[in-house]
Amino acid sequence: MKIVQIGANRGSDDLTQIINFNQPEILILVEPLKIHNETLNNSYSWVDNLKIENVVISNSKDKELEFFYHLDDGPGFEVSSLDIKHIYERHTHMNKERITSIKVKNTTINELFDKYNLKKIDILFIDAEGSDDEIIKSINFDDYDIQKIYFENIHIKDKNIYNFLIGKNYKITEKTGSNNWTSFAEKNN
Repeated sequence: MKIVQIGANRGSDDLTQIINFNQPEILILVEPLKIHNETLNNSYSWVDNLKIENVVISNSKDKELEFFYHLDDGPGFEVSSLDIKHIYERHTHMNKERITSIKVKNTTINELFDKYNLKKIDILFIDAEGSDDEIIKSINFDDYDIQKIYFENIHIKDKNIYNFLIGKNYKITEKTGSNNWTSFAEKNN
């Protein structure tokens, strides 16, 4: 299996359960915060071909983007985002002044797939804190055959993402995963 996760955080999530120690051909984890690399390596120490990319995925032409996180959300920094508004809306109980940012290299999802010569992807798992639908819509589905797409549904900005995926020949299951925060799109073959 060829698996890509956008927004890996620290691992030990729904993707970990989906893989269930089945050795993938390649597992690419995209996580902007380098602080999580050691935990990710430990979570997936059994994977022979593990790649960690400390980048953000967006359609911006900028080589680097500002990536926001709340200092009091550590060590997990689970609600980090390209959108500062997403941080203070999710952390209303925390001091807005404690939001900080770092510059992170930027790439598109298509560039990431090309870097690893991925034409067929078995699982694409996206937890990009409010950018999930934008990332999905930016995929060149004519060039890449993605069998299963999991994406976080609680921060979707464009509810038409479901119709978009249906139009790309996917069957949709909403509200799955351990917290019902994930939607699942499986390609009709």
